[in-house]
Amino acid sequence: MLGIPLFIIISSVLLGIYFPTYGKEISSMIPLLQSMLIFLSTIKVDFNIYKKYRELIKPFMLGLFTCYLFIPLLFFLIGSILIRINVINFPLFVGILITGAVPLAAGSTLVWSKELGGKVEVTLLLIVTTILASPLITPSYIYLFLRDRVTINIQNMFFEMALIIFIPLLASFYFKKKFIKNLNPNFSFIIIGIIINIAVSKSAEKLDLVKDYLIISIVLSLIFIAITLLVLSLFSKGLGLKNEEKESIYMPSFFKNVSLAIIIVSFFEPEVVFFPVIYYIVEQIIPPIYYEIKKYNSEIFKLI
Repeated sequence: MLGIPLFIIISSVLLGIYFPTYGKEISSMIPLLQSMLIFLSTIKVDFNIYKKYRELIKPFMLGLFTCYLFIPLLFFLIGSILIRINVINFPLFVGILITGAVPLAAGSTLVWSKELGGKVEVTLLLIVTTILASPLITPSYIYLFLRDRVTINIQNMFFEMALIIFIPLLASFYFKKKFIKNLNPNFSFIIIGIIINIAVSKSAEKLDLVKDYLIISIVLSLIFIAITLLVLSLFSKGLGLKNEEKESIYMPSFFKNVSLAIIIVSFFEPEVVFFPVIYYIVEQIIPPIYYEIKKYNSEIFKLI
């Protein structure tokens, strides 16, 4: 049940660590690969969904609040505490901030929303909105959190993200009817695997700076996801959301766009990529486990 995505990501990480030369040689392809991901994510989107926003407003706003307010602040606050008490180093801190500030992922997010019985329209609306808003919101968060620590060219970051996102978005409108039926859903995961392989390859030579933080990165990822799901559960009950509305935002809430995070990492030291990659692996493991638990509980309930 862990499936092809997790296999691709683990293989990419291992290849990047043990055979870093190839990844370094194709590192200039990362912006193109990210654009391809955006294209594949948006080509299947019917933008008429925005006309239905009134029907989806409560779960949508809760998901948007979680993605672009709660999670960035949560990652920043916990990261700030840990770096002050010397539990993590600065590259790991920056990786945590970048992971918290990027938009939602697309491919696997939609798959799990549908598999778990979520309202896919809400998930789709949430994904598209966070991705389209990211050229403005993500650089703003990074500047706000790191302006006193490092010199960042926020203007270049904004323009690079805007080009990577909006050019493939426009292309998807033109090619929608031609390609939509022939696209293999696993193609997106293969591209993500290549991007992560490049990122790991570039940072492999400096792995000694972050390898001691493997366990803390895994634990932190689990803590971030657990807190996010707890908060979502409480707010969902308070808002009176239906089960399908809850499922449409539970898994997507912590599925961060790691490929876009890796693009942003290029503005920093290569070892900054460590936490986004670890977080991605952890986030891919949670939904299958949740799915099996939900399935098991459902079968028990039927027997009772």
